Amino acid sequence: MAKIILASHGGLSKGMKVSMIVGDLAKDIETYSLLPGQNSEDFYQEVLKEAKECEEQILILCDIKGGSVHTALSKLAVLDNVMVFSGMNMGLVLDAVMKGLNGKLELAEANDLIEAAKDGMTVMNGMTSEDDEDF
Repeated sequence: MAKIILASHGGLSKGMKVSMIVGDLAKDIETYSLLPGQNSEDFYQEVLKEAKECEEQILILCDIKGGSVHTALSKLAVLDNVMVFSGMNMGLVLDAVMKGLNGKLELAEANDLIEAAKDGMTVMNGMTSEDDEDF
C-alpha cells in the first residue's frame, strides 16, 4: 500500500482528506498545510526524513504546480519511493487512495491518474450541447 501525503497552501490539504467518502481508507493520509509565516522548507525536511526511513511508496499530492509547496516537495522526487503530483483535486485524491491500496504505483498508472483527474473537470452553463444526451 502506498503512503499518501496531501500538501497545500492554507487548509486545502485538510479539506481534501477524503474520510467522509472512503472512511477508514483515509485514516493514514497525512496532510501538510503551509500557513502564513511558515516556511515550506520545514515540512520538506520532515517529509524527507520520513521518506528516507519509509519502505513504502509515497505519493505526494500538492495543490499548485510551481507554488512554494510543490517546489519544496518536488525535491523529494529524486528518491526512488516518492512520486510528487501537482494540481491536486478531489478526483485525483480519491483515485490515488484507491490505486494506492494495490501496492506500488508505476509511472504509467500515475499518468492515468492525472488524465482521469483532467477528465473529471467540466464547465457547465445555460447552453446545451450534443453531450447533454449522455446525462
